[in-house]
Parts: sequence; structure tokens; C-alpha cells
Amino acid sequence: MKPNYILITAITLCIASMGFAQEQKIWVSGAARAVMYGDKYNTDAENDTTTARKLESGHAMVDLGTNIQPNDNVLIKAMVRIRNDYGGFWGSGVTFDVRQLYMKGIIGGFLRYQLGDIDYRMTPYTFHNNTGLVNQFAGVMSSVPLDQVRYDVFYMDDNTWRQQGAAVDFALEFDQYIKEIEFNGFATRTRPTNFSTQDDRIYSGGSVILKQGKFNLGGQYANLFDLIGTSDNTMYFRNPVITGTAEISHEISGIDLNAAVETGRSRMEWQNDTNAPTLEDYFYDIRLKASSKKYGLTAEVGYRDVGANFRSAGAQTMQLNYARAPLAYDRYGNAQLTRQIGLMDINRDASLYNMQISEQLAVYDPRYDNATPYGRATPNRKGFSAMVGYENPEEKWKFKVNADLLSDVVGQGTAALKSYGTYTADGEVRIDKFLGWDKRKIQLNAMAGMQQTSRSGQEAFEEVDLASTFATFSLTSTIHKELELIAEYRLWQTNGSDQLAERNTYTQIIDYSEYNIDYNESILGAGIQFAFSDDIHLRGMWQRFEFQDNQDLALPYNIDTWTIFFTMKF
Repeated sequence: MKPNYILITAITLCIASMGFAQEQKIWVSGAARAVMYGDKYNTDAENDTTTARKLESGHAMVDLGTNIQPNDNVLIKAMVRIRNDYGGFWGSGVTFDVRQLYMKGIIGGFLRYQLGDIDYRMTPYTFHNNTGLVNQFAGVMSSVPLDQVRYDVFYMDDNTWRQQGAAVDFALEFDQYIKEIEFNGFATRTRPTNFSTQDDRIYSGGSVILKQGKFNLGGQYANLFDLIGTSDNTMYFRNPVITGTAEISHEISGIDLNAAVETGRSRMEWQNDTNAPTLEDYFYDIRLKASSKKYGLTAEVGYRDVGANFRSAGAQTMQLNYARAPLAYDRYGNAQLTRQIGLMDINRDASLYNMQISEQLAVYDPRYDNATPYGRATPNRKGFSAMVGYENPEEKWKFKVNADLLSDVVGQGTAALKSYGTYTADGEVRIDKFLGWDKRKIQLNAMAGMQQTSRSGQEAFEEVDLASTFATFSLTSTIHKELELIAEYRLWQTNGSDQLAERNTYTQIIDYSEYNIDYNESILGAGIQFAFSDDIHLRGMWQRFEFQDNQDLALPYNIDTWTIFFTMKF
């Protein structure tokens, strides 16, 4: 039997960490979890007598990371994942994978570098991991499995993408006029060569930021390109994006004012491909923000214009891959049709998420965002955005409302332009603080919104009217000490019609398909959670997911799910 080198490496690192622990140069970090799902499928449809009514799944896993710091200027981290999917017997279902591996340090006391796995981002128009609208509305229960999915696919709160490559940064400080200039650069490989028809594909770039107290000026560059000579292919892809940013801050009578602008151009081309176009376009984005800590108020207004041919792979790659099928109940009904992705799958199925930058404008699901599926960098959009927020100084309650009023820059298949309106609101109320309770927590959270897409014209095909409404209500209440009750209700529904663009491999629109929908889905659940510490939690939850297609194009069903969730960080 061949030796398991990953296992041997993990054991060696653990032994080494114990041997050098006293010198505090090697230490262990990581995370662990155990989860079990019990799904019960129900349907009133007469033409479904084959789908399994009950499924059980789950796993236990440990991420064991060894941190090695031979001196103050070098840190090496190697993390191994040991996972056992339930159903294996005496270790037969155990897998070992290298989850993380990188080295970082400082050269000459000023140049920082990282090799291997890197987490990187720049601006929303160059390199940015955008959280989709549907995941912005996860409640207290939906967030439990969703947070684990985000951990598995390396999605961070700072909107970075996990890549493999190298990154460097350093700064120069000045005595007058300019405070400092920051330099950042990165290079990653998004696709390996096959030595025949496919080159190495590299994604690289960087930024220069000039800081002068209350005024910042910057330039960013990102390029996804094929490395010439790494295969026999003679056609080469290029997608350079260059942007400039400026930001100024000022305070007047206790009110913090901020103005920011970003503008730039993109180019996408396939060199030596006689059938390929060259796509070039520009964008600009202006924002004004005011906030007062004394009164707890924040307000922001902005305007942006993103050209129809603006292409930026690092900013337009979506988190969710709607072309994939869910793992649980992937086919159902007597015809064994592919089940459509729903809220339940988005919350807990890591296989639906992208981990690599793509040059394509991927197919999106109009149910979950028809206005800005690719984030702020969504092409062919212009219009205003606004936000108003308030936070009670005593932290008793807070709320925030957002509005995006956008339209097409150019018509798609017609001179008429679509209009997009997205309106969201979220709030939090701490009932315990109103009652003056110190040892018991009662917190209510509510999030709601709607999105409207419309277009009118003289021809019937020009008529578009698609609307989505969504809401999430959550409760967290202390039962006894660290034991809490959690509950959530979540609703998402869409109805109407639209003309959806179909694109070729060059991201150009080649046709339109008629889209009609009238559906709703919901999640209702309750459970308990116990906190052993800030980093160790045990949760038991019950949820019911319901799906209803009012056009009878898909079978109606509901899935009752019992979940046991243990999570730990160390």
C-alpha cells in the first residue's frame, strides 16, 4: 500500500509543533465542525412516486494548521483538512486534503510578500468578490450553514478572492506634502496549461495609492491574460482594466463628509482569432457620504455609469454558479427532472459556489437579482443610488434603507431601455435593552426588499415587467445563561416576464429568450444554540423549506430538515 504523504506530513507537523511549542515559534490553529442533516421530502403532486422521501447526510472535519515562524520576518502556514462523510466505516470514508499553504514575510524591513495561497482584492471595478443580493438577506438560522460554506470557499467579509500566486506591498513615507505612497502587486494562475491547445492563464495587477491626510489619489490595474508560449495555441486572451480613484474627507460641525470617485476603462480581446471582437468601454462611479457619530446618522448618494462593453473578470465573476445542480435531491419527480436551486441549497451547498476567476459573464438567476447580478460592475447600467442609516447611541435599535434607481445605458434588442429599481431595508431591535435587562438577550431582526424590472414600447416583445419581493425575520432570545432560542422566517417570490440575453463565448449578446415566472419559496425554522465560548457553538435546528410554482411548470414540494451543527475555532 502506498504511503499517505498528506497524513505523514500532518503527523510530522503536529509532532514538530509539540516539540518546539516552548520556543513559541510553532503553533497550531484551525477549525473543526460536525454537521448532520435529516431531510424529509414531501409533495402533493400525483406524478412523483419515485423520489426518496428521506435522506440523511453530514460529515465531521478538522482543519489542522501548523504555523511556523523561524524568525520575526518569516511565517509559514500549512493546513491539512481531515474529513469523514457519514456513511464511511472505520475510516473508509476519510479524506485528507491540503487546504492552505503559504509563506509570507518582510524583506529589508519594508517589503512584505506572500507566496502560495493569497487573499486579494482591489476596487469594485477591478478585483472584488461581490456578495450577491440573496446572501445579503440571510437570517440568524440561514447564516449558520452559510457561514460554513463561506469558510469552505474562502469568502471573507473584506470581499477578497482566494487565489494561488504571489503578492507584494510596501510604502514610502514623506516628511511634507505627501504622507505616504502605497504600492501593491499580485500575480496568480487561474488556469494551467495542457501543453497543447490551452495556455497558462494569469491574473495579475496592482495599485499605487497616494495618501495626503484627508485626500487620497490612486491608480489600479488588473489583467487576465494567456501566457504566450506555454502551449501550441496561437490565439491569446487579454482583459486589461485600468482605473483611477480619488477620495477626499472633511469635517464640518461634527459631521464627517466624504466624496469618492472611480473611473476607468477596460479592453477584452482574443488576439489572432479572426472571429473575435474587441470589446472596449468605460465607467465612472461617484459617491458622496455624510455621517454624524453624535446623532447616529449616516447618508450616502451616488451616481454610476457602466458601459455595455465594460468587462472586468475580477469584478464580474459571480459567487454562485447557477448552471450547477444542488447535491440534495438533485433530481425529483417521476420524470427525474433537475431540481432548481432554492434558498435551502444556497445556504448549505458549497458546490454551488465559484472559487476561480472567469472571463465569462456567467448565466444568472433573475429571481435573486435581475438588476445588478455582477455587482456594481454589472455592465450596461447607469443611475442613482442612495442610503440612509440610523443607530441609536444606546444600541437599542438601528435601521438602514437603500435604493438603486438604474436603467440600461443602451437598449438590448430595441431602442427602449429597461428600468431597474431595487429597494431594501433592514433593522434591529434589542428588546432587552428597552426593558433594562442585563443577563437576558431578546433581539429582533427584520430585512425586506423588492426589485422591479420594467420596459415599455410599441412592440409586444418590448414589454417587460418582472418583480421580486423578499423578507427575512429573525429572533434570538436567551433561555438560560449561554443557551439561546433562535427562530427565522424567510420569503422570496418572483412573478412577471423579461427578455433575457443569451451570450456567446465572446460575452456578446447573440439572442434573447423569453422568461416567465410566478413562484414563491420560503423557509420557516426554530432551534436552540449553546455557546461553550465565543469560538465554540452547538446548535440544533428544525427548518421547513417550501417551493411553489404557480404556473405548474415545476412540481411543488417541501423539505423538512433537522440539523445538528457543532463548530469550533482554535
